[in-house]
Amino acid sequence: MAKKQELETKEETLKDKDIKIKNFKEDIDKYIKQRVDEETKKGINIKDYKEQIDKYARERVEVETSSQTVKTLKKQLSSKKCASAVKSFIILCLLACIGYGIYYLYKDGYFDENKETKCDCKETKCDIDNDIKDPDKKEDKKETLDSKISKYGYLIENIKFDANSNYTRDYYNGNLTNVLKEYLAYKLIDEENISSDEDSSFIELRDLEKAYAKLFKEDLEPVTFKYNNATYNYLSSKEIFISSNTINESKNIVKEITAIDTDEDTIIITCVEGYVSDSGRLYNILSNKEVSGYKDGDKLSKYQNKLNTIKYVFDGKYLTDIRK
Repeated sequence: MAKKQELETKEETLKDKDIKIKNFKEDIDKYIKQRVDEETKKGINIKDYKEQIDKYARERVEVETSSQTVKTLKKQLSSKKCASAVKSFIILCLLACIGYGIYYLYKDGYFDENKETKCDCKETKCDIDNDIKDPDKKEDKKETLDSKISKYGYLIENIKFDANSNYTRDYYNGNLTNVLKEYLAYKLIDEENISSDEDSSFIELRDLEKAYAKLFKEDLEPVTFKYNNATYNYLSSKEIFISSNTINESKNIVKEITAIDTDEDTIIITCVEGYVSDSGRLYNILSNKEVSGYKDGDKLSKYQNKLNTIKYVFDGKYLTDIRK
C-alpha cells in the first residue's frame, strides 16, 4: 500500500515538471533564436567588405596593367634602338664608300681640268710632263695576244714557205733577198696561171707582179730564181719565167703566233714554225730533226726551243723585213 502511494506521488511530480517545461518552451525558443542571431552577426558579412574588395581589385589591375605597359614600352624602345643602330651603320658604310670613290677619282685626276693630257703612268716612273699619250699605244698595252691576232694575224696568211725551199737558210737567218721575195710571190700565184707539161713550166711576168704586190710595196725587179730545185729563168723579151726542171714536192710549214708588237705603222709578228709530215710527225725545218713527244693538235709553242722562230716586220700591210 505504501509503495502504491509512493508511485502515485512520483507521477504527480513528473506531471508538474512537464507543465513547467511547456510553460517555458516559447521563452526557450525565443532565447535560442536570439542567441543564434547574435552568433550569426558575429560571422563575416561579405557585403560589408564589398567596397574594400572592389577597391583592392581595381588597384591590383591598375598596377599589373602599368607594369605590362612599361615592359612593352621598354621592348619597343630596345627594338627601335637596334634598328636605329643598324641604319646608322649602313649610312656610315655608304658614306665611307662614297668618300673612297671621290678620293679615288681625285687621285686619278678625274677633277683636273687637264685630265685628258695627264700622264697615265705611275708617278715614280713617269718621265713625261702632261704630254698627250698616243691612244693607239695605250690601247695596245691593254690588248691581249688573241685580240692582236684577230687584228693583225691576216698579215702572215700570204706568207707561205715550205721545207723544200732552196732559200731555207736565208729565210730563217733573216736574209730577205730579191730572189727570196720572188719565191714568196710565186707561192701566191693561182695554179691556173702556172702552165706546166712533162718537161717544163712557165709563168708570165704580170702574174708574178700581181702576186708580188700583195706582199711588197716596191715594184718587182724580175730576176731568175729557184723554186724547190727548179730554176725559173727570166726571159725579158717574152716577159715570162720558164723552167725545164722537175719541181720537188712542197712541204708547207705550219706557224703559231707567239707575240705581236706594234709601233705606229710598224707591226712585228713573232712566230714559231715547224714542219708536220703526213704521218703527224713534227720536224725542225733547218735541222730536219723530229721533235719527240709531239701529238697532233699540240701547240708549237710547247716545243719552241726545238723549233724555228722568226719575226716578220710589216709597214702597214706590206712585208719589209724578216728577223731571227
